Amino acid sequence: MLSNLKLADWGMRLLNIQGLFKRLGKKKEAQGTRITSIGISYLGDKHGLDGMQVNDKIFELSIPFQNKTGSDLLDDSLKRPDLKVENISVSAPFELVDVRPRLPIAVSYKEGVSIRLRIRAPDVPYTGPLSVSLGEKDSGMVRVEIEKMLAVHNGARTVLEEAPSVLSVQKGQVLKRDVQLYKVMKYGDTVSSIEVNKPFVFSGAEPKPPFRIDERSSYIISIFVLAPEYSYAGPLEITFS
Repeated sequence: MLSNLKLADWGMRLLNIQGLFKRLGKKKEAQGTRITSIGISYLGDKHGLDGMQVNDKIFELSIPFQNKTGSDLLDDSLKRPDLKVENISVSAPFELVDVRPRLPIAVSYKEGVSIRLRIRAPDVPYTGPLSVSLGEKDSGMVRVEIEKMLAVHNGARTVLEEAPSVLSVQKGQVLKRDVQLYKVMKYGDTVSSIEVNKPFVFSGAEPKPPFRIDERSSYIISIFVLAPEYSYAGPLEITFS
C-alpha cells in the first residue's frame, strides 16, 4: 500500500512539473491591435489608408507623400513650392517612436517620398482608427477670398461668378475654375492666350490655348491658377485674347 501511495504521489508531482514547464515554455501571445482605418492629414487635406492588424509592440507604417497637383496641365516654367513636413504626431493611445527620413522633410514639385513611421502600439487591446498629422512649423496657409470672378475680352468685362468664395489654401496651391465661354465669346472665336490678374498666376487650361470655339451648344474650359503667396481679398479676373 505504501509503495502504491508513493508511486501515486510521484505521479502527481510529475504532472505538476510538466504543467509548470508548459506554462514557462509557452510563448507569450501578443494581445494585438486592430487598426480599422488610418487617417492622414496635411495642411487641411485629408487622405485615408487601409487599416491593418498589428501584433508587434512597435510596428512600421509607410506613408506615400507626393508633391503634385493631380493635374499635368501646369506649364513647365511654373513650379509649386516645396512641401515641408516639420512635425508629425499620432493619435492616442499610439506613440510615435521614430521617423525616416528624419525631420524636417522637403519634397520638391512632382517628387515624392515614402515617410516611414515607427509607432508603439497600445499596451491594452485596441480596435479603432489611427490618425496621423503631418505639419509645418509655418503652416504656409493663406486666406483667399474671391469676391467675384470676371472675364475680360476685347475690353468688355463680364461677371462669371457673383457669389463670393472664401478658401483657406496653401501658398501656391493650384485652383481650378470652370468657365462657360459662351458668356463672353461666340461660336467660331479663337482664344490665343489667357491671363489672370495678380496676385494670381495663370498655370494652364484645358483645352490649352490656342483653340477655337467649335461646339455650338456649350463650350466649357477649365482654368488653373496658382493661389497667392499671401492672403488676398478681391476679384479673380480672367482675360481672353
